Amino acid sequence: MEELKKYFQQILGVQLEIKELKKEQLNKLPFVFKSNFKFYSTTFRTHQLILLELNKEDTFNANQLRKQVVEIQKKLEKRIIIVTDTITAINRKRLIENRINFIIPGKQMFMSELLIDLQDFEKDKAFQKSVLLLPSAQSILLYQILHKEDNLSQYTFKELAEKFQYTQMGITKAIENLKRLAIVKVEGTKEKNIIFEKDSEKLWKDSEGLCINPVMKTVYVDEKLEGLFKSNTTALEEYTDMNPSSIEYFAIEKKQFYELRKNNLLVNLNSENGNYALEVWKYNPELLTKGITKKNNVDPLSLYLSLKDGFIDERTDMALDQIIEKYIW
Repeated sequence: MEELKKYFQQILGVQLEIKELKKEQLNKLPFVFKSNFKFYSTTFRTHQLILLELNKEDTFNANQLRKQVVEIQKKLEKRIIIVTDTITAINRKRLIENRINFIIPGKQMFMSELLIDLQDFEKDKAFQKSVLLLPSAQSILLYQILHKEDNLSQYTFKELAEKFQYTQMGITKAIENLKRLAIVKVEGTKEKNIIFEKDSEKLWKDSEGLCINPVMKTVYVDEKLEGLFKSNTTALEEYTDMNPSSIEYFAIEKKQFYELRKNNLLVNLNSENGNYALEVWKYNPELLTKGITKKNNVDPLSLYLSLKDGFIDERTDMALDQIIEKYIW
């Protein structure tokens, strides 16, 4: 880290104070991360950053590294920079392609995205919210891609509200969100319709980066609930070559979850462990999965979005690629 300090001073004229990350912060992370990186903290332009020193390059995988960086960033709620003493040209190229901020002391610093974000870090969450899909809008988008036989352009706003179980105001907000993000156009005066001008492949390609994780949070219970759709790694078994996970995951729409919790119908509800995992979803999984699953699973695209940015192993990563190959391309 001494070389890093010198490099920052030389390139940016900044003196960094670098410390090992505190144990209470490290304890928030899965153990596997601790074997892959050494963790440090520093402050740059009044903003706290986490430095991840790469332990070995021989197991380097840029796509996997990006997923790990995203997961660590979520857990620690701070910006991440990869630090490594040496790296091959191809791996350096992959880091840049995957927009992973990194520093090779004395050689190269790639922090363009980070530096831009740091100018206005406090507004970052508000900015992200303005350029992402609302849960209601996402459910409409995914339905259009998955259910090609039921083009949503044939429905009026009122009919869409009934179909997706939203209020008139709720469906209007969803469509405004889709329109602002150039996913749909609106036609008509008194009776309005949405128009998707792109085919499914183009629609997904242009919209994937706008999609949100449908999972709001994961909790655990000790008794199985009837009528829920399987999710997470439990659901991968139907859509990919992966075997189901040892613990069963189920998706539950947030309104249903809060109603059950209010009436004390969730046995030993907690946020750490239990016989079954419940993923609390931001939209109703049942609306998308009808006619898609034969094994009572959530729809494959929501499943993909729920897993793609988390910490996943190589087999799960390949399974997610299978979903896109099957349902998009």
